[in-house]
Amino acid sequence: MERLRFTYPEYIHLLWISIILIAFFYFMVRARFKAMNSFMSVKMQKVLADSVPGKKIILKKILQILGFTLIVIALIGPQLGMKLVNVKRQGIDIVIAIDLSKSMLAQDIIPSRIKKTKHEVKNFINQLEGDRIGLVGFTSKAFLQCPLTSDYDAALMFLDIMDTNLLPQNGTSLSEAISTSSSAFVSKDKKHKLIILISDGEDHEKGFDEAVKAATEQGIVIYTIGIGSLEGVPIPTNKGFIKDNEGKTVISKLNEMDLKKIAAEGNGNYYLSTSSEGELSDIFKDISRIEKKEFGTKVFKDFEQRYQIILLIGVVLLMIDLAMNERKKVRKNK
Repeated sequence: MERLRFTYPEYIHLLWISIILIAFFYFMVRARFKAMNSFMSVKMQKVLADSVPGKKIILKKILQILGFTLIVIALIGPQLGMKLVNVKRQGIDIVIAIDLSKSMLAQDIIPSRIKKTKHEVKNFINQLEGDRIGLVGFTSKAFLQCPLTSDYDAALMFLDIMDTNLLPQNGTSLSEAISTSSSAFVSKDKKHKLIILISDGEDHEKGFDEAVKAATEQGIVIYTIGIGSLEGVPIPTNKGFIKDNEGKTVISKLNEMDLKKIAAEGNGNYYLSTSSEGELSDIFKDISRIEKKEFGTKVFKDFEQRYQIILLIGVVLLMIDLAMNERKKVRKNK
């Protein structure tokens, strides 16, 4: 036996309004007839009943309540019946490498570099359709936080965990970020692969040219996003600001030069992070123009929607109610 399902079961609580309306109309009609009995004679009630028949009043209330209830049931979206649908999944593989060094705590980007980055990446993932997404976190070392997946909810869960406390803070290595991101791709195809590296560009180890060259030889395209200000700001801590070995306050600046070089050598583009969040949208537009590969066929359950007839009946009942006149037409004697 097929099981009845609902598309939006959270709206089922609206049916309580129908119950409230039934109670309200019941007591309203009851009070109306009680009031008539208290101050009108039987003869007067008969005259009034001829012009405003009680049965018609009750019928109108029934039509209103039933029409509203059916519309609510249609809104809940009853589903009965199911068929299996084969859908071809197409897209590209994308690995987003996120800088998790302490400099990402700087607040020249509101509320901070790391929070702004995570917010943008979340919005980016929510726009994906069919592409596989992976996440890499890096400081002087890099690690694969989320392997390539089309389960965007899982990717968002891994993204939430990413923070500047996850890795040892011994500087920043863009080379490690690129190498680890490159190793996340399991396909040997020399296309359909994209790395998006988000960082303030401070690189304490250099030597990223070899990592970029190795990535491009695999057919990987590298985009970079610079986050921070060229003027630089101190890095906040619980006890003020981070200081160097000489006790001076460390100023973290955006290093666009290295990020632009990586993007150029990686056959991609460089974008500066802004408050408008346009950089990831621009990358998303570029992705839409990249040739997609087929990840295989996935079988989905397609449930049959049954709300249409219910909605139609509900609307018709309300239209009948609007067309009905409570008063009888009085024939004029010639």
